Amino acid sequence: MSRQHLVAVLAAVAFAVPAILPSQARAWEPETTHAGLAEQAALASRLHKRLVTLGFAGGLFEPLTIPPADAPQLIAALKLLSPTHGAVPDARGRQVALGWLAAGAALADVPARHGANHFFDPSTGRGWSEPDRGVIAGLTDKVREAIGRASLPEHGVPAPDWVTHKDNPFNLENFLSQYTKAVTASTPGERSRHMAAALVAAGAILHTLGDLGVPSRVRSDEAAHLEPLGGGPDDLGSRFERIAALAYGRLGVPAPSRVVTRTRLRDFFSSRDGQGLADQISRSYFSSNTLPKHSRVGDDSKPALRRPAPTLPARLNLMAASRDEGTLLRNAAGVCLARYRVDHGVLGFSFDDECALEQVTAILPEVAAYETGLLEYLIRGELAIAVTGEIVVTGSGLGAGTVEMLVEDTRGVRTRLSATATTAGTAELARGPTPTAGTRIVAVFRGVDAAGEPIVAVGAMPLGR
Repeated sequence: MSRQHLVAVLAAVAFAVPAILPSQARAWEPETTHAGLAEQAALASRLHKRLVTLGFAGGLFEPLTIPPADAPQLIAALKLLSPTHGAVPDARGRQVALGWLAAGAALADVPARHGANHFFDPSTGRGWSEPDRGVIAGLTDKVREAIGRASLPEHGVPAPDWVTHKDNPFNLENFLSQYTKAVTASTPGERSRHMAAALVAAGAILHTLGDLGVPSRVRSDEAAHLEPLGGGPDDLGSRFERIAALAYGRLGVPAPSRVVTRTRLRDFFSSRDGQGLADQISRSYFSSNTLPKHSRVGDDSKPALRRPAPTLPARLNLMAASRDEGTLLRNAAGVCLARYRVDHGVLGFSFDDECALEQVTAILPEVAAYETGLLEYLIRGELAIAVTGEIVVTGSGLGAGTVEMLVEDTRGVRTRLSATATTAGTAELARGPTPTAGTRIVAVFRGVDAAGEPIVAVGAMPLGR
């Protein structure tokens, strides 16, 4: 399908797709774009190998079960999703590991008010702020009524803070706690439940980062998320994000362009060197309400920028801009930034579906790159176990913490052998006698890494080989 044909299709159907989840401050579409991004991150990461090492033989495709009676609120939230999208467990609460990760990516906006915590402007450090009355007054009566029913919060927690916030049910502490229990719990059933829960939390953390790939979310353009999308009177959201869902769905989300590595969690979002996802997107793209201001042609003034970046070229093609359709402003990579047109001596900038589609196509692989790096960061800790006359557990890049050693028997039941407090800079973390029976030695470290960041490091080694 040609780009022109696809844009025409998008224009025809973008206002006809009903909302599946509450639309308040909605992100990249949860069940399509976000699920697809999480899956691409998983496939490009070491998660499959890590799961196999820990005894989940099927890796990403290992069936994991959360009994509905154990997590009624989670199961209730999952019932809001469509079973056709592959992130909903069966009646027993069972689905493969990759499905649980995708489920977490789809659930990060539930309840709907949590969607307001997926914004961050690196130039101000602020998250979501309710648009001022002047913006809302300029909307149609039906849109204003829908906004009233949505009960938009006045402010949201900035996205980098939300991933560690105590009110976030899928925060970093939840992931680390469940990940630890997925190694140390006694029975295979318990470990299955905890690993599924850890993957749900990981998927939600990836979602929060991935939302910062949307220009309006990192340029304080909250009004761009109050556009009527046409699936119903309350179907408000971002047309940019809807176009991504229509163009790529879930299975079409592109693989990461690279794998981004960082030593600190927050640096994936925003960093002092300006290489966080929010930093990169904020300075590289306009959003619909942060385009350059209109200006008169013929005087010495240039179009005024609402923000320092992206910048405009020294000379614009005003002849091409005088055509009925205007012309496109592109960046150095050839990606459309905006359309500009001269009309009755006034130079104006706009943002249409064709331009949005080009940006989505360029941005998604970068978002996948950051999400892959973040997933690698979450599971980065690795321990080495040597089994000779004694068991010796070693690790590098770790600070203070506690390391547990466990032995697994033929039934898959794990029993603790020891728990040892460790100090920073120690390569050998624990040592102990080799048990007389068992099939596997497992070790888990819970503490901080050399940079002071929370970490869970794990390792496993078969016995009797």
